[in-house]
Amino acid sequence: MKKIIGYSFIIIVNYFLITCLVFFFSYVSLKNNKVYDLFWIKSIQKKLYFSGLRNIYQTDKECVKFDKNLLYVPKKGTCLFLNSEFKTKLTFNEYYRENKSILDNNIDQSIAVLGDSLAMGWGVNDDETFSYVLEKKLNKKVFNFAVSSYGTIREIKRFKQLKNFDKFETIIIQYNVNDLTENTVSSYDKTYKINNFNVVTENKANNFLQKFKFILRNYKRSMRLFFADINDKIFKEKNLIYIDFNSHSKNLLKIIKENLNIKNKRIIIVFIEEPHMVLKNFPKNNKSFENIEFLNIPLDKKNFFVIDDHLNINGHIKIGQILFNYLNQ
Repeated sequence: MKKIIGYSFIIIVNYFLITCLVFFFSYVSLKNNKVYDLFWIKSIQKKLYFSGLRNIYQTDKECVKFDKNLLYVPKKGTCLFLNSEFKTKLTFNEYYRENKSILDNNIDQSIAVLGDSLAMGWGVNDDETFSYVLEKKLNKKVFNFAVSSYGTIREIKRFKQLKNFDKFETIIIQYNVNDLTENTVSSYDKTYKINNFNVVTENKANNFLQKFKFILRNYKRSMRLFFADINDKIFKEKNLIYIDFNSHSKNLLKIIKENLNIKNKRIIIVFIEEPHMVLKNFPKNNKSFENIEFLNIPLDKKNFFVIDDHLNINGHIKIGQILFNYLNQ
């Protein structure tokens, strides 16, 4: 019995020490902008990243400003936005994200892209978004109106601020499952106060004690993550997220029809299916949707950053190519 207790004690102490080494390697690497797609290390870095080490575009007052109708909008000019896996510059004018295109900005025969951070291009530069890839392939101007964390309602509100917005004949709306919450609880006429903006962009300074608590809390989580990773390897199906698209499509169609004039237009709803998603009841294009089409784009892990969950350059290139093929069918 004593031997069993002794061996158990040694195993526990060694596990604590190994966890300590792996945790601090993961932490120091992440702070030095090094990420690893490795067992246990990736999980620790991801937990650290989303627990407080991530810079969020829409909370950065250097990048966004208050807007009473949209809560925040991108500031005009170039904003430096960086995280562990990227260092990018985002350039906006009053209405949309700009790029290095030399094409005429005439709306006639052009395409509008609406969406959230995926379409905006979180993590990529101005000339690396799928809007720009599509523009280069079509040799036709593609305007990127997308803004990080906007739901469909705010996406349409921002789009309609552009003079002559109704001249666009083709509108691509990138949809995300988390849009449903905002689309359900918000309304087109909703307005915001500066206090709402200050809450979103509040910069909470961390003193030494807070940083120590942050490290200790995540170290404790790291011990559980080892077993969670083993469980994920054995039971891969438990990591899958099953999405019934019925409620999403009904809500989305209602919002579009109420807030956009779709007559004589081509509206393409684009859903980016991430590797951990399983879609059910995704709409098939037919005449019942009038001029609204649905396009699902399944991607794999190589199209995303290792820990950030956003599209990398490869992901944007692939989506741009798929959209090009779809539009030319």
